[in-house]
Amino acid sequence: MTEKHTPSVTTYVVVCALLIVFTVLTVTVSFFDLPGIWHVIIGLCIGAVKGALVVLFFMHALVSSRVTWIVISVACSWLLLLLVLGMTDYFTRGLIPLMTGH
Repeated sequence: MTEKHTPSVTTYVVVCALLIVFTVLTVTVSFFDLPGIWHVIIGLCIGAVKGALVVLFFMHALVSSRVTWIVISVACSWLLLLLVLGMTDYFTRGLIPLMTGH
């Protein structure tokens, strides 16, 4: 078997510091007066970055095998599919007037 490289303690400290910075950034952005849905978009982008950092470093996906990356890809694809289908249902409601149940 090949020996896998694990991140050093310094890497964990830097990633933890980045997570704290992104959390402070999230709170700071929440106080800005942004038009429309920009709060949601910026919050989701920051959350995605924080989630990626946690998965890559703290869950050791960065040094994992290809099978782990396939599982992560399938899970993200499934989540994206569910979000897209849910949003298409939400945005198309009310297109047919006087439809029962709406």
